[in-house]
Amino acid sequence: DELGAEQEERRRRTLLNKEFKAFSEKIAEASEGSIDVDIPFRDIGFQGVPFRTNVLLQPTTECLVHLTDSPFLVIPISDIEIAHLERVQFGLKNFDLVFIFKDYSRPPVHINTIPMNQLENVKDWLDSVDVTFYEGTQNLNWSQIMKTINQDPADFYAQGGWSFLKLHSENEDSDGSSDSASEYQQSEDGYEESSSDESSYDEEASDDSDPGSETEESDETAPDWDELEEKARRADERKHGTKRGNASDEEPSRNKKLRR
Repeated sequence: DELGAEQEERRRRTLLNKEFKAFSEKIAEASEGSIDVDIPFRDIGFQGVPFRTNVLLQPTTECLVHLTDSPFLVIPISDIEIAHLERVQFGLKNFDLVFIFKDYSRPPVHINTIPMNQLENVKDWLDSVDVTFYEGTQNLNWSQIMKTINQDPADFYAQGGWSFLKLHSENEDSDGSSDSASEYQQSEDGYEESSSDESSYDEEASDDSDPGSETEESDETAPDWDELEEKARRADERKHGTKRGNASDEEPSRNKKLRR
């Protein structure tokens, strides 16, 4: 049953594609060349979430479209003024794409959760169709931005127009670099403290393990060789002197015994 259903679905899709192709060719013939049928470029398509589900968005010569499932999406490239790439930063798996239209009364279109590995493909496509784009690390409040622009468009352009997106991106980069510099400075301070601790430890270790100092102190407190010899000689004299004295005391007693 599953195999038969799969084959039926494939047959129905092929038939639908043929009918759609025939319909587009008839439109082009009936318009006598005033209407050109646009074909999506699937090889440069990218995944994204324009509404609630993740779908395949495919560029064409004139548009960016999603026509496979409802709700459909068709964004004419000629209607786009700028594009803004958001949440573009190291460590994130996805980024967002916002299209701002030339008609400022039209709300921007958000395409969220585009895989980060397709970032360069999206940039190349935008560049190939001459759409100016900026990028930043955060999501912007576009409803408030467009409200401010619509209040006084002339003043908006007098103050630099969309260049504030570039300045915003540069400020984010400078903040990141300053944070990195402060972290680097802290690491240097920690290294200096550890180095001073190590040097003090080395000094203590060298004081404790210096055999020369102990030898010098022992040499100063210990008696020299001459003193030792003198002490030994005196002890020897005292010893022999006592024995001689005992021997001289015994000689008279022996003489007395002989006389008796």
